[in-house]
Amino acid sequence: MKPSPQYDFPVSVRCQTWEEEPEVAALYQGIFDVTLNHTLSVMFVPEVEINDNFLFPILPDNVDEISTELEARLVTIALSRYTVTPNSLLAAKEEIISLSGWRSSQEGVIFFVTPQEFSIFSTELSMLAKEIPSVHSDKKVSEIKNFEVTKFLIDRIIPSKYFAEEDLQILGTRRLNLAFSSHETQLSQTPL
Repeated sequence: MKPSPQYDFPVSVRCQTWEEEPEVAALYQGIFDVTLNHTLSVMFVPEVEINDNFLFPILPDNVDEISTELEARLVTIALSRYTVTPNSLLAAKEEIISLSGWRSSQEGVIFFVTPQEFSIFSTELSMLAKEIPSVHSDKKVSEIKNFEVTKFLIDRIIPSKYFAEEDLQILGTRRLNLAFSSHETQLSQTPL
């Protein structure tokens, strides 16, 4: 008998196009906001070009005047604490980005995955967004534990050394109590 999660936080999924003004919504196509425990967002953003300036993305002068998909993706990354994006060369790596002066010297973390992984995640997130379309609707981790995107969140993002301690507390976990398996999704920690 497989153990089930002892702490079963809610997960909701929103298409970013739903959150934007109609005239620019299409530029955010393919971006998903996955919210954990009603407050903690992990953004899934389609591929952006990685170059020497990527750790300090060049953003448009006015982030309220987005005119390209690339700008929409860069602004989403810049405003996100946690981002998942595909990149064949950097897959399985995590990078800290700093936007000193633009975002109060805070840092964000980008989790790189293969394009194939991102495609699977996008398909699942699109389906979940349709199932739970309201900002107030969600599913518990145990209800979506067989989804690859859930396994990725549990196996890779939450145990990351870059996942903030205060965010672990939001999920009701402690870093030392997390136990993850790459073949099955389970949380074996105690609530705070």
